[in-house]
Amino acid sequence: MLIKFRDKLNFVKADFRESSGNLMNPGCGWYHVYNFKALPPADGRPVEEEAWLDESCRQEQLALALIDIGDFRTAPLSEAALNHIRQILEFFRRNQKQLLLRFAYDTEGKGMEREPLTLAMVKRHMEQVGKVLRPYLRDILVLQGIFVGSWGEMHGSKFLDDDSMCQLIDQMYRITEGNCFLAVRTPAQWRRITVSPMTGPGVEEKLALFNDGIFGSDTDLGTYGTMAREQAGETGSWSREEELEWQSRFLDAVPNGGEILSCQPLTGYRQAAEDLEEMHAGYLNSIYHPEQLDCWRKETVEEPGCWQGVSGYDYIGCHLGYRFTVLNVSEKKRELQITIRNNGFGNLCEEAECFLVTESRSGQASYKLLDTDARDWKSGQETVLTVPSSRERRLGDRLYLLLKRRADGRVIQFANQGADDKVPLGEFIDG
Repeated sequence: MLIKFRDKLNFVKADFRESSGNLMNPGCGWYHVYNFKALPPADGRPVEEEAWLDESCRQEQLALALIDIGDFRTAPLSEAALNHIRQILEFFRRNQKQLLLRFAYDTEGKGMEREPLTLAMVKRHMEQVGKVLRPYLRDILVLQGIFVGSWGEMHGSKFLDDDSMCQLIDQMYRITEGNCFLAVRTPAQWRRITVSPMTGPGVEEKLALFNDGIFGSDTDLGTYGTMAREQAGETGSWSREEELEWQSRFLDAVPNGGEILSCQPLTGYRQAAEDLEEMHAGYLNSIYHPEQLDCWRKETVEEPGCWQGVSGYDYIGCHLGYRFTVLNVSEKKRELQITIRNNGFGNLCEEAECFLVTESRSGQASYKLLDTDARDWKSGQETVLTVPSSRERRLGDRLYLLLKRRADGRVIQFANQGADDKVPLGEFIDG
């Protein structure tokens, strides 16, 4: 399609069809779990062997490191343990994995037995860990949990009263200097923490959810309740339907995710996609639970369009987090208008910079930073970027859109067919 410009050049739009490809974008997608003891291996094995990355997970952008600190129930973390934690973080940095990070006193479902006797000891461990984490905060997407509970999942602990939870979340916020997202297990815990006068400023905008019981039961194994909101109260556990509606409205600016469980009957990919969209799911365990994941692998998308013939598993994987597609380019009142849709379940949660790139016939490129925040390109919605039309357009100039994560310059790919690091918008031809 042609757009007629006032300087007698015509602009030929690019093809804006969506691709079904896996974009491998940062901050979202499938992940594997890597289990560690805080104490280094007694036989001196290097971290690379203990957390070997096989080929099936090398393409994943995320990794969940679960670090067991249960050996230090009654004492501060040793220097050997702190150095080992540092080695673990360095290992994932070298392998270019952004971390979902969880510390736990228990990895066997015995949280009450294995956690410290006092809140002061938990806070002491957090302070020690914080000194190790600070050089690696850019590598950490989410810190899950508050160290306590079975598997660090915030159930089966004596430290889950409002006062203790608020103290521990505040400590987590301080040790990360407000630079990391934090996550709690249930929406009710999120609400109890954020409405409490004991919770310090800044915590709410960094607080997400991790749900390791998705589809495991009618309540996602206790993530939700059974009562209506009106009965349970504002800080109680509501029914799954009401909790999902709440998450959809209020938790769209933070990275949420977790782990899939199987429950009979299994959940088909279409229903799963609807629920995951309400959760604004950005990441999921890629191997657990295999029965439910295999169910999605056997399903096939039948609707016409780019997803036709794709497996339900791949459909869900490609929609985790954000997924930006350019829909159209038009000119109105001497302005170029670029329409973008986010087809992902979730949203971009980290700062990014968006550039309009003009590339001449000779290959020279100029970059114009656009006044937009890609974190506001919301899931299921269209966003229109408005760019003043330049008087310096030349025959053969090509326009592109480029998006980069601000923290490290990592390119965020668009889902358009033919897009690579930047997505083509079109070309100026002779009018």
